[in-house]
Amino acid sequence: MKTGHVILLSASLIVAALVFGIFFYNARSSDDTINVVGMATKRFDSDIVKWRITIGRNTGLNDVSSGYLLIQNDLQFLKKLFSEKGLQEKELTIQPINTLSNYSREGQISGYNLQQGVFVITSNIAAVEDIALNPAALIDKGIILQNSNLEYFYSKLSDIKMELLAEATKDAQKRASEIARNSNVHLGNVTSLRVGVFQITEPFSTEVSDYGMYNTQTKQKDITVTVRASFKIH
Repeated sequence: MKTGHVILLSASLIVAALVFGIFFYNARSSDDTINVVGMATKRFDSDIVKWRITIGRNTGLNDVSSGYLLIQNDLQFLKKLFSEKGLQEKELTIQPINTLSNYSREGQISGYNLQQGVFVITSNIAAVEDIALNPAALIDKGIILQNSNLEYFYSKLSDIKMELLAEATKDAQKRASEIARNSNVHLGNVTSLRVGVFQITEPFSTEVSDYGMYNTQTKQKDITVTVRASFKIH
């Protein structure tokens, strides 16, 4: 029995020593470093616009061919309008025509809805907005836009990201220096850096996402990134 008690007591002392050692190590590690979060934000204007539209025509059961002809005429008018505004044909992507059935109240097919998707991707934002936000010319021709959506992008986003990473790192070092100065310690070398995800939002937005955000709805955007940094102190 005494031997058992001795073994149990020895094991307890070893566990206690390990726990104390781990605690002492963590405390020392915590005392020997400063952990800060640096941040950088920049506002920029998009230089690419994507206009996604769907033109449509309704037909009866027996005049589908005339509906296809109307869609083709609508598309030709769009191309002509785009050309007049300075857009190039290579900036257009034309999707195949889809045919959807229309149903009567009794559940019988009463006709068809013909739809054709058109994508415009260009740096000529003013020209696209002039057409998209003032569709009178399309309406006068009987062209029905069943879907119309503008999305804004920036072609040199990678350059901004590199710039912000440098600024966020400098901000982290500045914060750490201020903490060290007010704590009467000396700031040493950085021991770790961890970059957060980029948040691209509308101006003055408070939205964030763990996976990052990319708002395409506004022409002007804010981009923000954080850097978590640890510095040695002595």
